[in-house]
Amino acid sequence: MTLLPGLLLGLVMALVTGMWQFALFTFVSVLSVALTTALVKKKKREPDLDFSDQPIWISPWAVAIGDKVLPRTGWFFKEQYSDIFFDYATKQVAERDVQRRSKQLQDSYYKSPNSGELPFWAGIADSVDLTFDLARDGPHGLIVGSTGSGKSELLKLITSSLLVSVPEPIELVLIDFKGGAGLRALNRHPWSLTLITDLDKERQERFWHYLGGELKSREVLLSQQGVSSISESSTLKRMLVLADELPAIIASHPLALPTLEAIAARGRSLGVHLIATSQSLSGIPRALITNLTLRFAIGVTDPGDLISLVPTMRATSATGSRALAIWGSNTAWFDFPMIKELPNLDQEKGSPQKVLAWTDGLPVKVAFDNETLGIIDIPSEQRFEKFNISRMVGSSLLIVGASQSGKSFATQLLKQVQPDQLVLDCPTVNELELAFQSSQTVWCSMPSNVLLPLAIQRKFENIIYLRQSNFEQHLAAGLPKGSWTEKLTPGRGWYRGLAIQLARPRQIQHVNTEVNALQQLVR
Repeated sequence: MTLLPGLLLGLVMALVTGMWQFALFTFVSVLSVALTTALVKKKKREPDLDFSDQPIWISPWAVAIGDKVLPRTGWFFKEQYSDIFFDYATKQVAERDVQRRSKQLQDSYYKSPNSGELPFWAGIADSVDLTFDLARDGPHGLIVGSTGSGKSELLKLITSSLLVSVPEPIELVLIDFKGGAGLRALNRHPWSLTLITDLDKERQERFWHYLGGELKSREVLLSQQGVSSISESSTLKRMLVLADELPAIIASHPLALPTLEAIAARGRSLGVHLIATSQSLSGIPRALITNLTLRFAIGVTDPGDLISLVPTMRATSATGSRALAIWGSNTAWFDFPMIKELPNLDQEKGSPQKVLAWTDGLPVKVAFDNETLGIIDIPSEQRFEKFNISRMVGSSLLIVGASQSGKSFATQLLKQVQPDQLVLDCPTVNELELAFQSSQTVWCSMPSNVLLPLAIQRKFENIIYLRQSNFEQHLAAGLPKGSWTEKLTPGRGWYRGLAIQLARPRQIQHVNTEVNALQQLVR
């Protein structure tokens, strides 16, 4: 349309002047101006806008990125659009591959197609299965992702795949510092030994001692078998420790970090494997990160975290829509499905006694005999020890507790065990002084709100602290801060820093037996 006026002008000039050369020159000039104008317009680029985070809409009549409708020509020729469409098409293909493979594997709970000591299926990378062996590619793992990125879902997927893929049963220890919401269902698996959360304040001290004791007991067992690694042992099971929200776990207790670092450093040969999740690397010591060699990043927004995970990768190459696996010198972008159901839940526990030892510790009731005063829990050695009367011969004993803490029936128990022994129930300070002046060994119970003179306290070689009246008295007695609770079982206390459960005297046991029998008859 631009050339038509030029053509008409050339014809008019030719008819008027008779000079066809002048007419041709006029037409060529107009044509040159038109071409120059077109080229100038073509060189004018649209503003370099960022459409990478905008949704793509495709219909038979139009294509749009966000709220911008693209012209019908040049959809795939402009670089700023073609890259977006290429990424969109790649994502659609990847999602289709994941859905197809997920349907094939979900009935088997995502069992790994490969064999190994601890094999698992993690997802789809470039249209092929992404599989690992934690014993070979780990031995420990770390999943880093922002809130809502799916890191807990990936942890459950990996665990589900491990549980159905391992050739031999393993043991699960679950640490969930999101109130237990992420891993509580896994605690219903028969291989799970315990679940501890940030809400279990009174259990945390014992748990970390017990987990540390697991490493020591495995070292002793391997030494007794004359081997240096679990791969040479035929009796020892591998253990998988899952830690959801690692920085919060580390900050929760002074024993948490050294115990986890010990697992990361010595776990390979002992068969104790750790997989942890975190929103970022902040709050995780470098020494611990170094040993978590199998890593997954999902939606990492901190460039520093990504560079720490993969030093050779530029932060600009990250994509929030996919997960990144890093192991050794290898990396792979992959997609994974959301797991709908975990395998083999609510079946009978494989090791009921181990579950009780890990979770509950001391029994609520201790059988009475003429020798046993109670049972002591030694979690760092994963064992219980009888508190026998023999260790008390020739030494004094003080039992301190609040009302209804069990100190009265403890006094009855002492009188039954040693009828000839001087046993005092809540004496005054003067009565205590007179008792010690008689040159006898003194056994007595005192309420926690009575402050004994230091000179008298030092005369007791053995002191058992039952539940105290309040938190301040608990701390004043030198008891662990995290162990305070108002609902402590009667007879439960601490002896030289260790938890103890005292036995009940015969009369109380007899009454309890009659009450239980009556309840059975009523039912």
